[in-house]
Amino acid sequence: MSNPPTTPAATARGPLVEPQPEKAAQWQKLFHYILGNQAAWIVDIGLKAGLFSAIAAESAGIDEARLAQTLGYQDRYVSVWCRAAYAFELLDWDERSGYRLAPHLQSLLLDPSDAQFIGGRIQFYTALYEDFRAFPAYLVSGETWPRSCHQPELLEFLAATTRPDAVVMTEHVLPQAPEALARLDAGGAILDLGAGAGQHVIHYARRFPRARVIGVELDARSVDLARRNVAAAGLEGRVIIRQGDANALQEEVAYDLVTLNIALHETGGAPEYRNVLARVRRALTPGGSVVVAELPYPDSPAAYRDSSVYKALAGVQLHEALVGCGMITQGELGQLLQAAGFARTRIAQQPLPTRFVMIGNAPD
Repeated sequence: MSNPPTTPAATARGPLVEPQPEKAAQWQKLFHYILGNQAAWIVDIGLKAGLFSAIAAESAGIDEARLAQTLGYQDRYVSVWCRAAYAFELLDWDERSGYRLAPHLQSLLLDPSDAQFIGGRIQFYTALYEDFRAFPAYLVSGETWPRSCHQPELLEFLAATTRPDAVVMTEHVLPQAPEALARLDAGGAILDLGAGAGQHVIHYARRFPRARVIGVELDARSVDLARRNVAAAGLEGRVIIRQGDANALQEEVAYDLVTLNIALHETGGAPEYRNVLARVRRALTPGGSVVVAELPYPDSPAAYRDSSVYKALAGVQLHEALVGCGMITQGELGQLLQAAGFARTRIAQQPLPTRFVMIGNAPD
């Protein structure tokens, strides 16, 4: 008796599975997300443990044993970290000289004065693990979880994330508002709303030594941190940090420049945005300038797949929603400034793809 013929659909090993290239591509995409998560944590470890700094100090290269000895760490842990950092192209390696930082990583990971510094941003994103872990419970409760209730290091990493913005503001954005630059060089007044840890006001005070610099921050823990940073910078006599709500700003005709860096969306919703900007306009001297930097959210959900920055913003918005912040799209920001009565509103050209910056002027 002859055996029955085999067909592609029925073999001794069971039905054949037809190739599914689309499914394989989706698998590869998901696996790529796992790799990105691992890479971010490897960077975070290297920054917190001083591994990148120690390797940067050895321009000729350093081997695993000497790196461990230099930092007082255990050999086997240093070894597995180094090999992981090499695998993810954070370090270069050769058998003769050992490990070195990959090109440009010294400035990108270790130099906050570089406009493209991303070390603080990576640490901020890894610090969001507690938000992602908690998010399912908040889907049910609908409550918010203020940053003041998070781990203290979150505020420090947030400050590191926004630190390069101050340099971008003075060296790239303000030259597009020459009237503001002239006033500040001559001894004008700057108000930074949402001053956070005080990095911007410190930079402003150093950049404009004749100017009067005031920072206003609502969060009490951030106010304490900002005051400590101002004192450490030796600027207590020139920089004032006030605890206050931008929605209650009362001053009129007091400032030549008001800046809101990643702050307007933290003041509430659309009615609060309009209120804050109206108060800012009244607080400016005639012809004074406002600079508003926001996260560059696209105006339509259809755009979120068009840019890696938009994808990152979609992820961080889970954190922003948890801490009670809103979202302002690029188009909405322009409309808000115009509705508040600002003249000559325009988009500022600047090098950070993670920012959308607009300038406006109070009427003369």
